[in-house]
Amino acid sequence: MNKLAVTTLSLIAFAVFLTGCETTSVSDSVTRAAPDKILTPHKGIDRLLLEAGRTVPPRSTELRIEAASLALERGDPELLRRILSSVESPYATTSTTRDFSFLAAELALYDDDPRTAIRILDDRRMQSIRLETKTQISAGRLRARAYKMGRSYLASAREEIYINRLLPPEERQQNHEEIFSTLLMLDEETLQQQAEQSITSEIRGWLSLAALTRRFQNDPLRQLNALKKWRTAWPNHSAAVVVPASLQMLSRIVAERPENIALLLPLKGNLGAIGRAIRDGYIAAHYQLTPDSSLKIYDSSQGDILETLATAVSEGAEIVIGPLDRDKVSRIARHPLSVPVIALNRTVEGEINPNLYQFGLAPEDESAQVAEQVVREGLMSGLVIAPDTDWGDRNFDAFATKYTELGGVIVDTARYKNQRDYSDMVKSLLNVDSSEERAANLRRITGERFEFSARRRQDIEFVFLLANTNQARGIKPTLAFFYAEDLPVYATSHVHETSNSRIDAIDLNGLRFCDIPWKLTDDDDVQQVISNTWDSATSQLAPFYALGVDVHRLYPRLQQLKEYPNERVYGSTGMLALNEDNVITRTLMWAQFQEGEVRAVPMIFGL
Repeated sequence: MNKLAVTTLSLIAFAVFLTGCETTSVSDSVTRAAPDKILTPHKGIDRLLLEAGRTVPPRSTELRIEAASLALERGDPELLRRILSSVESPYATTSTTRDFSFLAAELALYDDDPRTAIRILDDRRMQSIRLETKTQISAGRLRARAYKMGRSYLASAREEIYINRLLPPEERQQNHEEIFSTLLMLDEETLQQQAEQSITSEIRGWLSLAALTRRFQNDPLRQLNALKKWRTAWPNHSAAVVVPASLQMLSRIVAERPENIALLLPLKGNLGAIGRAIRDGYIAAHYQLTPDSSLKIYDSSQGDILETLATAVSEGAEIVIGPLDRDKVSRIARHPLSVPVIALNRTVEGEINPNLYQFGLAPEDESAQVAEQVVREGLMSGLVIAPDTDWGDRNFDAFATKYTELGGVIVDTARYKNQRDYSDMVKSLLNVDSSEERAANLRRITGERFEFSARRRQDIEFVFLLANTNQARGIKPTLAFFYAEDLPVYATSHVHETSNSRIDAIDLNGLRFCDIPWKLTDDDDVQQVISNTWDSATSQLAPFYALGVDVHRLYPRLQQLKEYPNERVYGSTGMLALNEDNVITRTLMWAQFQEGEVRAVPMIFGL
């Protein structure tokens, strides 16, 4: 997804806004054509443009804008770009000003430039127009999408709340889903603060509803009781009249919550330590939130996994959590399941079973998320440094697949083994040795001595570093030494060990990485209990304690996640969602090393 220059939009009179704007996630407003897809000529567009060439403004303007609208409907942003660049006198009339501005804003969103879209819609010429109700709704939705793309979630929700009163009754349910899901991207503290500061009761009611939903997100029963109190306090609020669908399910979630749970975990052998960490994390959440339900634990490291599963079901298990071993997950996936099973890993060959839910901590997911993040920031060419191991291969492939799918270009790569000095590798990767060689040749040819400063290659915008903490401490300073101190360096959670001292972390300054909320925040009551009880909960086993906590929070909401694809569970291992294959996906937080300390980015999930 190479970023395309928008220089031709100077004719839109908004080109001044197109420089220096931040980039964010890809717009969903225009369907992108596949790289190998050739769009055939459109007779309607050709006819309109031909006719426009025979007339003068304002008629020619109207015809070209009509053609541009067809290009947008067709999903051809490049044609839309070309047509808009040919428009003469876009502000000839009220209608051309309105339609041209909408189309220009849509194009800005395609170019991942929400700030420009907002500026276009806020332009005084657009603001001076008295819009009809239908057009006000269109403008509000466009603004909401732009703010959301720019991760200004509160501003996005406000736009959706504003147009809510303008919508016909049959469209309000869907708009309520948009408002609610957008607000839930904010943390409880922010929601509560904004509710207290809000001027209008309509916005305050929405914010307080979202705040209580986040506050009791891990306890459906308390969440249901809080919702009942909120509806009593806000009987005439739009969200009380048309309750968001996910909240409508709360009574059902509480009533149908399984009372008999079985854990199938390895308690001995190679996976024993991980299995025990997951068990302890689950038990801590279980006794804090659901002490009255029945819990049985089975050791999956011994015996046949299908027989162990059958035993658990015969002894009354309504839902099974586990196993952890990937081969055993695949074996279970190939057999009919009479109760839901939440496996703590993924199948080997991508096997799918309608009653199997796959929830794991695959490191490849982090590498794919790094790819999404750098593209979101507009960084479309980079270097990858990875260890020459199976782990390095898997994560490099995951990053490369996602990054190239999004239009990025991996300019060069380097693989390393266990070594103490990374100078030769980094020097060669950055082409510094070539720069020095050219200087030496020039001295030899001219016979002159002159001062020379080596330079690194200039065709890259970032470095993706796959490494553990010790490896990163050797590679990151070496990059800076060889003139790449200005390049952003990204990594996965493997560079972050909570036991790192400040002195050890100094060498990692500037490094950006994604990680689980468990390691970056400390505001979870269950996490605090676990950390105070087990020292290993802050070590390399921390993610597995978090996995145990999250699977407890997840199992009551499986049907909710299944029926409402936009629904999320904000867990200790990330923001959790369920895809069409019953795989739990995770969105991690982002953080950066600064002055020897880890500082989480002040955004819940993502940079």
